[in-house]
Amino acid sequence: MKKSYIWGIVIILIAIVVILSVTTNKNDSTIKIGAIYPLTGGLASYGEPSQKAAQLAMDEINSAGGINGQRLEIDFQDHKCDPKTAVSVLQQLTGKGINIFTSAACTGTVFAMEPILQSSNSIMISTLTTGAKLSSSSPNFFRNWGSDIAESRLFAEKIKQSGFKKVAAIYEETDYAKGLFVTLQDLLKDSGIQISGESFQTGSTDIRTQLTKIKSQNPDMVFISPQTVTSGEIVLSQMEELKFTPTHIYVNDNITKTTELLSKHAKLLEMALGADYVIVQDSDIQSMLQRYKNKYGQDCPQVNVCAVAYDTVHLIANAIKDNGYNANAIQSYLHTVNYQGISGMVSFDGQNDRNNANYSLFQIQNGKAVLYQQ
Repeated sequence: MKKSYIWGIVIILIAIVVILSVTTNKNDSTIKIGAIYPLTGGLASYGEPSQKAAQLAMDEINSAGGINGQRLEIDFQDHKCDPKTAVSVLQQLTGKGINIFTSAACTGTVFAMEPILQSSNSIMISTLTTGAKLSSSSPNFFRNWGSDIAESRLFAEKIKQSGFKKVAAIYEETDYAKGLFVTLQDLLKDSGIQISGESFQTGSTDIRTQLTKIKSQNPDMVFISPQTVTSGEIVLSQMEELKFTPTHIYVNDNITKTTELLSKHAKLLEMALGADYVIVQDSDIQSMLQRYKNKYGQDCPQVNVCAVAYDTVHLIANAIKDNGYNANAIQSYLHTVNYQGISGMVSFDGQNDRNNANYSLFQIQNGKAVLYQQ
């Protein structure tokens, strides 16, 4: 009995050693980061190309030997542009021991995740999150994109130049969409220009009342600021139903970069002004776009989205290569980094925002957004 008991203990100990050995070897051979994107819902048109560009970067890093000989593995998750979903996903990933992340889109989702980033000592480098409230919001969050403030400033300057006296806005009650309106309102407060707004809740399917009220005011210009492609479609379709065709329309960058909205509502949006974060499309970007097309059999629908998502994965890989899988060390690294990516030089200011992330004005012509020529 004693021998059987001893042998039983020995077998259990051997099994534990084998399991630990296998687990350790697996961890030693793979570096995991999380990518939390809007893969379904109204902003899936941003999440899908972000995921593909990140996957392309990961494959290239691994083909070149990985990170210090270890393979990079990205755990892709869907935040659905929903704060509760985003928090749940982040908690699951940090529970797996992942504490280095990238994300895309939806200011509100990132803002909701920030307490988890801090409590789990994790780092996130985000793209396509433009809300002004994210500047200096957390030492654990870095924004590899432009801020809404730059976009609103462009609009404010153009509104003043155009001589408009009465401006009205229709905006969704979200951090991003409402944030653009609030910032624009603030920038115009001492200009003598009257600016008013009507809002609608996410999920609303009928905003004709708000649009009718704006129409009755006979504004010189109407600013349209939805959160997603889905809500943008509702606003534009119902404007057309009401035969509400303002002479001057401004649209947020969500509409500016969404080709299906521009083409479907080309008549309404003809000569409208929009803005977007612009990067120089040089030979490096063209090369990446060709590799993207070769891999997926289709063009990247938004060049700036793909380029910055691609760069962010390479930036994270470089950070881990130089500092190990250590959130504190990577945080310090990002404060001084000057990384030459295909989207330009990536560095961060004192608010953890990307330096020199400039917006440009676009004009909608024949269902396409083209750089505005003043």
